[in-house]
Amino acid sequence: MIKFGAAIASLAMLFGAADASHAQQGGRQVNLGWKISCSVDRGAIERGRSSYIFRKSRNHCSGGIYKQRSEIYTSKFSVNRRVNYLFDSEISLTSSSSEEAIIFQIHDGRRGCSPPLSLRWTRGNTFRFDSDYTRGMGMKGCVRNSSLRNAQYSGPSLRRNGARYRLQVALAFDGHGSFDVDVLVNGRKVIGGRYQPPSDPQYVASKQFYMKHGVYSQNIFDYEMRSEGMRVSAW
Repeated sequence: MIKFGAAIASLAMLFGAADASHAQQGGRQVNLGWKISCSVDRGAIERGRSSYIFRKSRNHCSGGIYKQRSEIYTSKFSVNRRVNYLFDSEISLTSSSSEEAIIFQIHDGRRGCSPPLSLRWTRGNTFRFDSDYTRGMGMKGCVRNSSLRNAQYSGPSLRRNGARYRLQVALAFDGHGSFDVDVLVNGRKVIGGRYQPPSDPQYVASKQFYMKHGVYSQNIFDYEMRSEGMRVSAW
């Protein structure tokens, strides 16, 4: 079993020493009411007590250019809420394809552009952040958020052969629309950054945030992703 202690130094930097001590104790586990995004093809999502299995499905949501979606999402919370969350799960991906896929998001309900944060499993088997600002005009209104998109990955090469990785996404929301994010793999920080909302009034300001988890891709491909022991803690 992967030990949690190695993650505490990174969490201390993100949340502060006092909050990291809560993280070490597991925080306060919260139920965020995970539900299936839109709907999925039969058999695309299997749920256990604290685990999910995701398989390919057509995208049943409207808008955008992505054809494949097998995802779950949480209840929404106001951008004015100051809170720290830790998403924690043991994930494994089995696929012969090198197709890129988004496996975790902080969304605000926009359509067409990348949300404030997407965590992408790349063709090179690393993680990368996607993030856009939006003018609310669909795909035509998207502007890349380079501060997150330019974050560098410094972790292991991720295998698609069913190898298990402990994925932790540590999030610190400041209550003013900004948040810090650190992603840890097997207890080690591999990528991080900060989302700062746009100050230019031409862009649409987020009013709410929520998490998404699963497999979301531009093209349909065969895969199985397991997410086991999934939990979210807050403090």
